[in-house]
Amino acid sequence: MVEFCAPTRRSLLLILGAAAGAGACLGAPSSAHAKSSKAAAAYRGAPNGRQSCANCSWFNPPSGCSVVSGPVSARGWCNLWG
Repeated sequence: MVEFCAPTRRSLLLILGAAAGAGACLGAPSSAHAKSSKAAAAYRGAPNGRQSCANCSWFNPPSGCSVVSGPVSARGWCNLWG
């Protein structure tokens, strides 16, 4: 006969942390990976003053973006610029 001891708070936190980590490793969907469409981001192929895709933190040269789907121009701009 197997005897189980009452779980401690620490062991429960370790189990929950391991489960959360396993979900992240398995590629669980996350809103951080969702990209906006060009229309939803109000993307345009021209800069907004000094703001352009080329100097945005989301831009991935030569034509990628972490938050807008599809190719973007380095000279473009959208309302998610940051």
